[in-house]
Amino acid sequence: MALYDQVELLCQAIHTQAREEAEGLLARTRDETANLVAAAEARRAEVLERTRGEVQAQAHLEARSRLDRAELESKRQVAQAKEALLNEIFTLGMERLQAFRETPGYEQWLRRALSSALEHLEGDSFRVTAHPEETTRLTPELLGQVSRESGRQLTLAPDPDLTPGGFMMTRADGKMRYDQTFQGIIDRQRDNIRAELAKKLWEG
Repeated sequence: MALYDQVELLCQAIHTQAREEAEGLLARTRDETANLVAAAEARRAEVLERTRGEVQAQAHLEARSRLDRAELESKRQVAQAKEALLNEIFTLGMERLQAFRETPGYEQWLRRALSSALEHLEGDSFRVTAHPEETTRLTPELLGQVSRESGRQLTLAPDPDLTPGGFMMTRADGKMRYDQTFQGIIDRQRDNIRAELAKKLWEG
């Protein structure tokens, strides 16, 4: 199985289903928007017809105001729908990342992530903190192999307060750390991922 980097790990996990769900949701919101605008146009035409003559100018302003309000409301609904969809996609992404933990590729990813974290930290000795479920994957053999390759000492410290998936690496003196938990990766890349998803889902 191919190794994943931080952004690909999330984006590959959610892209296909996200697009399908987005297309359905956007189709519904477009219909709702069209209905709102059509209703506003109909009210505008009705007011103009009813108020021709001396009050025509005032009626036109009132109709324009109603139409503007309808358009703003439709844009607000579309924005809310997009935000709800993105939140749903992040939830789906986390679920798929959790499923990734049960695949052979996850151990390969852990090994690569351990080495990557060491590249971001200075020091000789580090504590690898992870949810207790990760102890079956962050084995002494794996930590020992990375330690030998890097020339730096790694020790495992289970922490039930962390969410399953990935790990937190902290220098022995506690002054430097690097978050490689799934949640930390998503939080660190959230803005970039949101921009990339929005581009893929709504800009073609």
